[in-house]
Amino acid sequence: MKKIILMSISLVITGCSTLDVDDDFSDSVSQIESKQNYQVVTGKTLTPEIINIKGGQLVKSTLEFNYVVSNLKQGVPDSYITMELQYFKNYNQFHSVVFSQNGSTEKINTYAAATETCGDICTTTQYIKFPVDEALFLDMPDQDLHFDVAASKNSLFSFSVPAGYIKALVESGNNSVAGQKQSVNVAPEAKAVPASQQSKVFEMSQYWYEQLAKSEQDSAINWAITNRNQWLDEPLSASKEAEMFSYWYKKASVDERKEIIKQLLEL
Repeated sequence: MKKIILMSISLVITGCSTLDVDDDFSDSVSQIESKQNYQVVTGKTLTPEIINIKGGQLVKSTLEFNYVVSNLKQGVPDSYITMELQYFKNYNQFHSVVFSQNGSTEKINTYAAATETCGDICTTTQYIKFPVDEALFLDMPDQDLHFDVAASKNSLFSFSVPAGYIKALVESGNNSVAGQKQSVNVAPEAKAVPASQQSKVFEMSQYWYEQLAKSEQDSAINWAITNRNQWLDEPLSASKEAEMFSYWYKKASVDERKEIIKQLLEL
């Protein structure tokens, strides 16, 4: 993973439950994060509509749409989707995405190692990330975003993301950038958000993560993902640093844990 040294200020963090395709999307923003020359507007977790299942058994799927909007007239990263896919275990993991609107294909990246759970039936959960061409949602703002997540031509899941959900994030990001540009015109230097205003669990989770040995940090990320929705009381390791990381992570809410994971992945 490339390490990007950029100033990152969390502007908005709100609690949320998982959205459904039939919900009102007027309050769809989870957070707006300001980078050096762009902003990332992250949507609240959404359960997408399942259009088709071919050659597999899907157990659960959730995603977050991340709209990237530039502060300046220069190149910025693509907008992207982060997604969790839980399905009956098989020998083929999903590796590509095909967008229905224009037939374009994108390679899937993983933001954490896949996990496996076994009871009567074994399931695999993949944590994936893939870019979305802005033409697919800016040029066609009233069309739902349709895409296939594919392991092979005979194994794919087809999903739909509501246009209203994406449109709410785009409008929020554009308004935020417009307001920031206006502030820059008034004040010659923007003031950073004081660290004291940041959530204590974010600050302390990051601090103790950074104290972990390099060999422990990947394990800590995977452990945090496993414990993001419920507490399983599985110890991370016996070190003091791991114990303190576990303590502060446990104090975080479910939504804060998801943001902590994203924060740590960017370090």
